[in-house]
Amino acid sequence: MGSSWKQGLAAFTSVAVVAALLAGCGTNSTSSGKSADTNANSSSETASTSGQKPVEGGSIILDSTQAVPDLDPAVAYDTTSAEVDSQIYQSLVTYDKNTYKIIPELASSYTVSPDGLTYTFKIRKGVTFSNGDPLTAQDFVFQLERILDKKMTPKPSPGNSFFEIIKGATAYYNGTAKTISGVSTPDKYTLVLTLSKPEKFFLQVLAMQFLSAVDPAYVKKVGNAAFDTTSAMGTGPFELKTNNQNKVVLVKNPHYWQKDQWGQQLPYLNQVTINVNNNDQVDALHWEQGQTAFMSPWLIGGDGIPASQYVTIMNTPKYKQLVLKQPANSIFYIGLNTANTINGKPNPLSNVFVRRAMEYGFDDSQFVKINNGAVLPLNQPLPSTMEGYVKNLDSDAKYGLNVAKAKEMLAKAGYRNGLTVDMWDENTSVAMKEDQAFQAMMKNIGITVKIHDVTWKDFLTKAMSGTAQVYQSGWVQDFPDASDFLNTLFNSDQAPTNNNTNYDNSQVDQWLNEAQNDTNQAQRDELYGKVINQVMSDAVWIPTIQMIDYYSVQPWVHGFYTSPVLYDPMSSIWVDPGH
Repeated sequence: MGSSWKQGLAAFTSVAVVAALLAGCGTNSTSSGKSADTNANSSSETASTSGQKPVEGGSIILDSTQAVPDLDPAVAYDTTSAEVDSQIYQSLVTYDKNTYKIIPELASSYTVSPDGLTYTFKIRKGVTFSNGDPLTAQDFVFQLERILDKKMTPKPSPGNSFFEIIKGATAYYNGTAKTISGVSTPDKYTLVLTLSKPEKFFLQVLAMQFLSAVDPAYVKKVGNAAFDTTSAMGTGPFELKTNNQNKVVLVKNPHYWQKDQWGQQLPYLNQVTINVNNNDQVDALHWEQGQTAFMSPWLIGGDGIPASQYVTIMNTPKYKQLVLKQPANSIFYIGLNTANTINGKPNPLSNVFVRRAMEYGFDDSQFVKINNGAVLPLNQPLPSTMEGYVKNLDSDAKYGLNVAKAKEMLAKAGYRNGLTVDMWDENTSVAMKEDQAFQAMMKNIGITVKIHDVTWKDFLTKAMSGTAQVYQSGWVQDFPDASDFLNTLFNSDQAPTNNNTNYDNSQVDQWLNEAQNDTNQAQRDELYGKVINQVMSDAVWIPTIQMIDYYSVQPWVHGFYTSPVLYDPMSSIWVDPGH
């Protein structure tokens, strides 16, 4: 399965830091491969490091299965990018590491008006970017304008829709206004955002990486293309030294503003090197040999332990005791493009009976087996750990392996003699195994699948263009709300950047829009239940698995924790002398 577009997770554990993102991302996310072991460590802090004064200095080496596609926080919307961005950039608010609670970050404080429309942020004074330039409220205005610039080159932000709730944002995006009317800066250190209507999760949106502080003068100097690749620069604990297809090197930001309880400046580490190695078996061996500090889902992909080495690690006591786990608000799926044509050619998948045939031809037990049983089967586009999950789907929204039914659906669609489709995915070992398994399943019902396994960056480009006929990917929460999955991935106004299937159902759009604006959670849950049943009846996705995430951390690494909604905490990590 693929690296998810997104960020965030769903429960937390720790050894003494985890998008949206993303990717979400909510951000798109990478492949898995394990078995749910209830004996894996689930403590929130290791006794050996709790309360111990950290040692400054040292460096760590990590492995990643994929190069970083984007570093511009306005553009980055996948888990690999968000992992690195979270070390370089910061937002107005963030999450408490142990909960879903929103706390100030670059804002020193904030207030919300009684009607829920006006958010006033006091910007933290004395904060500078890593080049020494001071942080001001205007830096956030500049970044918001970039997010809402649909003509931004080399590519626009996929996060614009999250900010359309701000008064005047749509007019600015459409080019009918030169400024965003709902944004003001009464003074150098005050930012006011006025919404067109209340939104239950607006602070959670602000905690995403999109509206990170960026230095306007610096961005204009280096240009958007370099800012997205080799010249990222923010207020975070680390600054970028190197980013290429082989490695990412982060070094300590000498101007970073945060200190620990002992008065020591964060981060403790002098350098973090992330080597890009598209061989997860080698990545696991590097960790087993002590060459790398930890493995996490954000870098290794999937649930954090390469499938090829999962049995070895979990059956070896000295390794198993170093593994932390947590259930994840992240899912994987096979997307079925509903567009009438793709690249000018008729698309058989525009016929719902073809898509239903593929649903009936899918055997989820094979994907669970490929992932060593360390995942949960999934029957809808929402994790079972998320509010809004439908426990009992409608009869026409339920599938399951049924070859005869699949062939019946194909015949009903006019493809009694079968058809051929193209499938796109990333080129990691587990993803390719799953693709081959899916290919065999479809062959069994009369569908020939041509597989295109490409780099993560090329896959994102293909999927987000809306031209992938069949594709496998994942989604990790940007923030803990069903809208981040359902509205982002199925509303027609999100096509094709986020709604990569080009799904367009006016009734579903209406339900999604109503839920988006409703502040009554019970009513929202009812609306989302209707959406889930309709999407499954329309066979837009083949949901495959829900993740359980694993973190393998060396005993000489301290300060590492996992969080429901944060990425790996490089700023709090310290190592024993000699590393």
